[in-house]
Amino acid sequence: MNHAMRVTHVRVLHTETRFQDVRLDRPFTISGRPITHFTTAEVRVEVVTCAGARVQGRGTSTLSVPWAWPSAPIDVDERDGALRSLVRQLAAAVTEAGPGDPIQIWHRLYADLDRRLAELAGDVGCPEVPRLAGLLALGAVDNAVHDAWGRAQTLPSYAMYTSEYLGECLGRFDPQLAGVYPGDYLGAARHELPVQHVLGVGDPLAPHGARSGVDSLSEWIARERLTHLKIKLAGDPVADGRRVVSAFQVTREHGPVLAISIDPNESYHSVADVHRMLDTVAELSEAAYRALTYLEQPFPRGTNQDGESMRGLSDRVPTVMDEGFTRLSQLDDLLEQGWSGVVIKAAKGQSPAILAYGIARARGMHVVAQDLTAVCLGLEHSAALVAALELSWPHLEYNSRQYAPGANAELGARHPELVGVRDGMVTLPEGGTGLYPGRACAG
Repeated sequence: MNHAMRVTHVRVLHTETRFQDVRLDRPFTISGRPITHFTTAEVRVEVVTCAGARVQGRGTSTLSVPWAWPSAPIDVDERDGALRSLVRQLAAAVTEAGPGDPIQIWHRLYADLDRRLAELAGDVGCPEVPRLAGLLALGAVDNAVHDAWGRAQTLPSYAMYTSEYLGECLGRFDPQLAGVYPGDYLGAARHELPVQHVLGVGDPLAPHGARSGVDSLSEWIARERLTHLKIKLAGDPVADGRRVVSAFQVTREHGPVLAISIDPNESYHSVADVHRMLDTVAELSEAAYRALTYLEQPFPRGTNQDGESMRGLSDRVPTVMDEGFTRLSQLDDLLEQGWSGVVIKAAKGQSPAILAYGIARARGMHVVAQDLTAVCLGLEHSAALVAALELSWPHLEYNSRQYAPGANAELGARHPELVGVRDGMVTLPEGGTGLYPGRACAG
């Protein structure tokens, strides 16, 4: 490839991939599918700068098969193996992508992603490999390049999403954004983040309903003094509405609840049923209804609802797309389709997260960050992403402390204030270069 190399560009020389199997202490049900384990993919890159300096970077992603690739003729372990193979393939391909900033390098791989997914589907005997799964595989590679790029300049990567360091502006996606860069929408970095606690479909509300060794919502709230709650729903409007109110009442026993979001994980099939659920909440508790902040992906990915009905729902409670958001080009139509905004995730890659954030903010859309049970390095990345952006809701989703706390042991030894929750908050270390807070040296 013949790409001119700017002073701040990097070129990837070598890559290394590693995988870790993370076993959950108990199943976590998403979209009606229990997750008992998942794979984390870690990619390490060595890049060279225009001046000839060699710098290393690390990136990770969560290869959550039940979430990203929920059905196929092959079983979960075979799908997981296919995604591992795709990570290795993309890690090899990035060494041929030529020099650039990380977003330019990501674009070269992203442009070829659909072809790679079609070939992989043929290799494993499946009709398709979902694009969402492909984004998770590419995310680990992309994140590593962003980390090395920042470390090469001995700067936080978030300080570099400006015209001084990036080769292209957001005008690539929208001519009206010519001259606008993602960094134009970053706020002052925060170092204290409110934790969003996730209440799973089967999670107990009170100790008397909990199995041995499983903490109830009331115990979590009392111990960590949490004020942000996300409630998973099952798709029954009345039962779900009652569940929301019951959870709200439990939390109010231990202090003020500032924000409740609701996540049906695609379990609803009509706007009318979502309104019925919201009506149930409002009828049972006006206070619980007022605490609702946003609604996340109520309908199955890839399905469409009537635009006017969707706009009515979004006017009532901001409704954001998560699993269904797999292409930046979707941002052109989401408002017209009635959605309020999008969810971004570090696991899907720093480049699409930063680009989606900048475009959505420029268009007045809501943006919220969620974490996909991020552990260790992924949790560091997710926290840094939340800390750097002016999101519509400021929380850090942090459910690995509930379902896989042992996977954060190494991070806890380095940054206990990021792993342990006090007064509903975690604290990020000061300083750092690349993607991760508190890491000061390049090399």
